[in-house]
Amino acid sequence: MNAPEPLQSARAKLSLRIGSIRQSRFVADRLSLGLIIGALILNILALATLATHVRPTDVMVPTHYSSLRNFDALGPWYFPFEVAAFGLAVTLANTAFAYSSYNRSRLASFLLLSGAIVVGVFTLIVANAFGAVAPQ
Repeated sequence: MNAPEPLQSARAKLSLRIGSIRQSRFVADRLSLGLIIGALILNILALATLATHVRPTDVMVPTHYSSLRNFDALGPWYFPFEVAAFGLAVTLANTAFAYSSYNRSRLASFLLLSGAIVVGVFTLIVANAFGAVAPQ
């Protein structure tokens, strides 16, 4: 019967992994760091906007707008936070993919991080749209 690894061994492995990430070329690249920081700032701004403007309510809120039928879907009050969480998840996933592809293709890495910026911008737009509605 195999016993689980001791906690010290797990900490040592984690420390080595973090050290290798810090010394990688990806982290040393200023453009990559700038894109990551920019995407994170956009996502944090979206979450902050929602946190300051959206309050819990029992009333269903509009979650989908169509120019043909106006608001055609309603959902819970926390739906805008799901959109912001999706933007943050895309940023984290694209960062992980960019890190793994950096040594093979810098262009692919930059495109992934640029995609995270675009998703962050749209997330901020959606957050501002939900935050623009004055609470009653």
